[in-house]
Amino acid sequence: MKMFFAGSIRGGGGYGKVYRRIIALLNSHGEVISEHLYNNGSTKKEGENSDAAIHARDLEAIRQSDLVFAEVSHPSIGVGYEIGIAESIGIPVIALYHGGSEHRLSAMIAGNKKIVTLTYDTFEELSVLLAKEMSRFSP
Repeated sequence: MKMFFAGSIRGGGGYGKVYRRIIALLNSHGEVISEHLYNNGSTKKEGENSDAAIHARDLEAIRQSDLVFAEVSHPSIGVGYEIGIAESIGIPVIALYHGGSEHRLSAMIAGNKKIVTLTYDTFEELSVLLAKEMSRFSP
């Protein structure tokens, strides 16, 4: 199973460690094809690409995905855009929201019946929630 992981890069740099831990959990269920975006130093690599190249690369990766996971604890216009693209082309979206976030979950995510939202407090809890959710997509 190919998965696209979306998280705020430009605005949520402090979440990098969280994103890498989530990606490790997701990798136990398939292949995270956007993993390279969240490796150490990714913002330097990202800065070497034009905005147009980043846009094209991410859209192509979303199109190749079976599932899109979006960490939505830190608001991001880009992540919201990626969620909208995935939904518009029929790719299931699973939003991950940390219950202890200083930000409220967007009504556009919480109110969308097509998006599954998993609210978690610990990585152990998220691991269990992901395993349960992923069982719906296993052959």
